[in-house]
Amino acid sequence: MTDPSRPPHWNQPGGPFRASNHANVAGRERELRAMADAVRRLVRVTTNNQRDASWTAAAANRIAALASDLEEGLSDAPPPRYGTLRPPEEPHDVFPYDPVLGLYNPIALPIEMAWRPPRAVGRAEFDTPYEGPPGCVHGAVLAAAFDQVINVANILSGAGGPTATLRLDYRKPTPLHAPLVFEAWVEGIDGRKVTSCGRVLHGDLVTAEATGLFIAVDPARVLSLAD
Repeated sequence: MTDPSRPPHWNQPGGPFRASNHANVAGRERELRAMADAVRRLVRVTTNNQRDASWTAAAANRIAALASDLEEGLSDAPPPRYGTLRPPEEPHDVFPYDPVLGLYNPIALPIEMAWRPPRAVGRAEFDTPYEGPPGCVHGAVLAAAFDQVINVANILSGAGGPTATLRLDYRKPTPLHAPLVFEAWVEGIDGRKVTSCGRVLHGDLVTAEATGLFIAVDPARVLSLAD
């Protein structure tokens, strides 16, 4: 049964996907997601296998050969990384290639995002590539996750902008291979200064909390940073 609390595009690879308005994604959402998911599988194979040296060498050669063939499709300049930074209907439209949330970036888990006003809600189940202490999510991974989950809350509240400070309090170990829920919300706005908070839960247990100061800026100014 479909979980009504999950974004409509979120499903197993090959399932239904919501159309994107990003110039480099629109029209090939399913195919690009399938490509990213295939590379995610390779990451898991790389970090989880316990095979011998000859198997590992053969696998590396096969992957390298495929990469060499596919690199012919690269353009001289990378495509734009962001969609609109104004409040979109779908949170993932803002960050299609983000290293934390990006559906089309295989470095990202990705954390699946939904907007439940006034909170941004992210769901994740981290695997071995994101391990820090044995059996636990790396603290730096949690910091990156909070930064972007809070960023979604800010943007969708109309107060988006770069991070000035971000403080994390690690309350309990955050387990791998377990369903986690991130929540983020805007706590207060003072001129351009935006104070926002977040937490991550494993069941009813809060494993980490975050508080950040963000500076609201015009979206066009953020997008001009690449210049």
